[in-house]
Amino acid sequence: MIRDLNILSNEQYDVLIIGGGVYGVSIAWDAALRGLKVALIEKGDFAGATSSNSLKTIHGGLRYLQRFDFRRMRQSIHERAVLMNIAPHLVFPLPVIMPTYGYKMKSRTALFVALQANDLIGFDRNRLSSDDKTVPGGRLISKKEIKEYVPGYENAEMKGGALWYDCQCFNTERLVLSYALSASGAGAQFANYVECEGFLNDGNWIRGVNARDTLSDDTFDIQAKVVVNAGGPWIDDILKKQNGGNTVKRFLHSSAMNIVVKKRLLLKHAAGLPGPYTYKRVDGTIYKGSQILFFLPWRDFTIIGTIHLPYYGEPDDFRIREPEIRAFLKTVNKAYPAADIRREEISFFHGGLLPMTEVRQDTGMVNLETQHKIYDHAIEDNVGGLITVVGVKYTTHRHVAGKTVDLICKKLCRTSPECMTEEIPLYGGETGKFTDYLSNAIDNTRMDEKVVTHLVHNYGSEYSKILKYMDEDQGLLRTISGSSEVIRAEIVNSVRNEMALKLSDVVLRRTDLGSAENPGGNALNESAEIMGKELGWDEARIRQEKEETKAVYVPAGL
Repeated sequence: MIRDLNILSNEQYDVLIIGGGVYGVSIAWDAALRGLKVALIEKGDFAGATSSNSLKTIHGGLRYLQRFDFRRMRQSIHERAVLMNIAPHLVFPLPVIMPTYGYKMKSRTALFVALQANDLIGFDRNRLSSDDKTVPGGRLISKKEIKEYVPGYENAEMKGGALWYDCQCFNTERLVLSYALSASGAGAQFANYVECEGFLNDGNWIRGVNARDTLSDDTFDIQAKVVVNAGGPWIDDILKKQNGGNTVKRFLHSSAMNIVVKKRLLLKHAAGLPGPYTYKRVDGTIYKGSQILFFLPWRDFTIIGTIHLPYYGEPDDFRIREPEIRAFLKTVNKAYPAADIRREEISFFHGGLLPMTEVRQDTGMVNLETQHKIYDHAIEDNVGGLITVVGVKYTTHRHVAGKTVDLICKKLCRTSPECMTEEIPLYGGETGKFTDYLSNAIDNTRMDEKVVTHLVHNYGSEYSKILKYMDEDQGLLRTISGSSEVIRAEIVNSVRNEMALKLSDVVLRRTDLGSAENPGGNALNESAEIMGKELGWDEARIRQEKEETKAVYVPAGL
């Protein structure tokens, strides 16, 4: 995957995608597989915004039972299995528990019915041949089991609990990158740090965009028969560049925040625990309720979330602020007092913007958008050649991508070939049974087991390409200072083959180095020196990259 802006500016594409989150890259992969000539630009880095700010869950939509939305639940369960199939190195079953109480929808009876319905709707959830991707049925559990799975948890009203299975993504950023690498291998052209500045118009038809390289400030045109706006929280800003138009708001912003805690609170079960929620209404009265917080074991850390709030600013200005972290921490400790999390134990925080429908006036709670949207602007605004996609859920990105490519083919007046993304493995996904593949890699690779495990989880069946850098320099197989897993060759590979252009690209999204915490000064120094050698950075640029990366771990408002 090579960034070549000359090719972008000198070719005409069937489709140009704006936005390099999980929706954009999955559209690119699907379109490339169907034989379309594809280009994608991203104003920042791939998975640099909402797509990397998640609980790392790939869930089957148990919550949709509350609205009797069986169709979406069925769809989510299906997509969960697909992702385990096409990315077996990245997506794994995850047991989840939730306490039950003696009243209404939180009672044992209600949860039992929900678990039965979940298993019935997902009757074919174990159609994959690999037994390490089995999703067992749900069941009720006792108070004693709850306390075993959630050490120290006490609640006088608790009657027991419910256990079901979803999935967890080992590395959401690498999943996005796997789509990009797969699409690139199929002929798609990618470029990060390229922003759409405006549209190329032929009457009421879009023929491409005027783009700007945000690193050099150079501008150039990209010709395309169809343009897909998959800019996430920026979709309305992008549409405004169409002759200053777009007065219709298609993305109402709400913020989503998770925290990463530097200790493993739970061994292998995730837990949904009720926490307090209060809201002061305009008339001064107080609403008191509860919200479910999820505690998820992830590597040697715990991810906790999600808190949703309305956001009325510009998406470029969005930042997680220190007061928000401290307020959320108080709620977390009330939900799970035995965790006794201190502020200094919060090693990182995730923040992203999701579409909402409204803020409920009585409670102040955000109602999130539940349905994806695909806008054909030839119908919406009498502007041909332009499609806008609004995704609402990480899990169902592939399904939405398929529907989007169907529409692209229709607009190109082409017979749409069958979507193949359900069966073809993503980059690194040709492992067969993952547990056997990992075991063989450990046995046959003369390296530290922890390093090999890390490489196979992140690169899957392509991990040996990282090891080949030893032919160039044996020193590239050494781990980065302060890390027991990430090796120097990963950074070289990120620059040469994965379009890493900034230190933060490598630290946060190409490797595991800083995905859960600031990796430390030595790690940043060493990584920056390796990148600097590859990209020709001078000392001033190296200092700048290190400062920008360190700033990612500092919330606003300090």
